[in-house]
Amino acid sequence: MNKSIYTFLLAACCLTACDDGPIYPETTTSAEGKTVVMEGQFTGLNGWPGNYRVSIAGFENADDEYATVSKVITASDIKDGKLSVELSGLQGNITVVRLCILDRLRRHVVTINEADISKSPEVITIDIGNVDASMYNIIQQQFFDKRCTSCHRDSREAFAGLDLTDGNSYQALVGVPSKRVADKLLVEPNNASESVLHKVINEEFVEGVAMKHYDITQKEDRQIMLPLIDAWINNGARED
Repeated sequence: MNKSIYTFLLAACCLTACDDGPIYPETTTSAEGKTVVMEGQFTGLNGWPGNYRVSIAGFENADDEYATVSKVITASDIKDGKLSVELSGLQGNITVVRLCILDRLRRHVVTINEADISKSPEVITIDIGNVDASMYNIIQQQFFDKRCTSCHRDSREAFAGLDLTDGNSYQALVGVPSKRVADKLLVEPNNASESVLHKVINEEFVEGVAMKHYDITQKEDRQIMLPLIDAWINNGARED
């Protein structure tokens, strides 16, 4: 190949990688070490957009931001609604294994289930029980339940009549006109920026809304959960 053409192609590839950030392989393991098998009833795999990965992952320390090793869970790991997934080659530096959500850089987003394997035998089987890993259920558990339901619960008493408790929040939000912001839906599928939910948790002042919901969010919410909620809305605001 002509040297100048080769140089151009190499530079183009480097620029693309720099623009998108490094993309790690779907599975990162080694040949030797412990093996962890996670088993249980499992739903909610298919609604996640491509920049998130439902994974089994190993971490050196419980507070590490990035997984050291990981395996993306696919449909082939689920038979008749039962998950059986194996992560092998876990060296002695791996102390925690999680069923979790990672981003494409292997950054930890949300833990669904975890186990300390620092003193475990070479082969460990973990029963995860019955797991709903759907994007909406993760948002319910990690954001609505933790940040919102102290005020937004029981439609007779909830602020603005908005009940965000488990089992009620989806019908209360998706495609529902706002009572406070004119001509806007609380959640407009495929359009996060125009959804009132996005506005009240991302902006300090929203016309028509007296309470500053922005104040209930914390640093970790702004880094992890608010982008996750936007991704859920822009991916169609699915319930499954």
